[in-house]
Amino acid sequence: MSSTEIMLSVISITLMILLLIAGIVILFFQSGKQRLKQQMDLAQNKLNYEKELRLVETEVSEQMMSQFAQELHDNIGQLLTATHIHAENQKLRHPELIEGFKPMEACLAEAIQQLRMLSRTLNNDYIGRQGLMAAIGIEVNRIKSLQRFQLHWQAPSVNPHLDKNQELMLFRIFQESMQNSLRHSQAKNVYVSAYANNGNFEIKMQDDGRGFDVENILQSPKASGLRNIAKRAKWAGMDCSIDSSPGKGCTITLKKLSTIELLP
Repeated sequence: MSSTEIMLSVISITLMILLLIAGIVILFFQSGKQRLKQQMDLAQNKLNYEKELRLVETEVSEQMMSQFAQELHDNIGQLLTATHIHAENQKLRHPELIEGFKPMEACLAEAIQQLRMLSRTLNNDYIGRQGLMAAIGIEVNRIKSLQRFQLHWQAPSVNPHLDKNQELMLFRIFQESMQNSLRHSQAKNVYVSAYANNGNFEIKMQDDGRGFDVENILQSPKASGLRNIAKRAKWAGMDCSIDSSPGKGCTITLKKLSTIELLP
């Protein structure tokens, strides 16, 4: 075999080896792309599934809230109204008892008013129609009438740019925070302020109560309220911080995030 033939054979074998290597590289690259696409599809499916679960849980919770609000309005409200009518009839029959009925009438009127405000704030349709700031204003008035602490409310100068889901979640967080203050804080003052500007939004709820160790409380079974706040804040696409220590009160701050994906 001549040197030319040997060289051609070497070149042919080299080309075959290079083509084989190229084929393996291409096959490996395509396989990697397919694996990456499958992983991305799985991650997207998982994200969609988690969103659906969150939406279903939110819808079920809010449906129960609305049903409870309707029951309060229809059943308990009617009983209180019937009691008030009965008291009015007794006053007509026994004019000498008018003065004695006045304290009971005052209590009934207050109970009916409280029930109306409570049923409104539990009804998500009402919150959606009125908007977040108006709903908070109604709840502020209701809590003030309880006279458990001084509640200071500072509304934003402009309406925040929030969607319906965000407004609903933020209102439920506000309710949860106020319930925590009512039940546990022993506060004398609670300060609630909201700020909105150029698409940014922040709401802060602060009390001067006894405070607590945040890390220890969050690990205990008693922290369902705080965990609900953190969970709902995440659903609403809000950054949530809970700052407290024994004797130092508690501050819950929620800020609107613009870099994470929000619920549809």
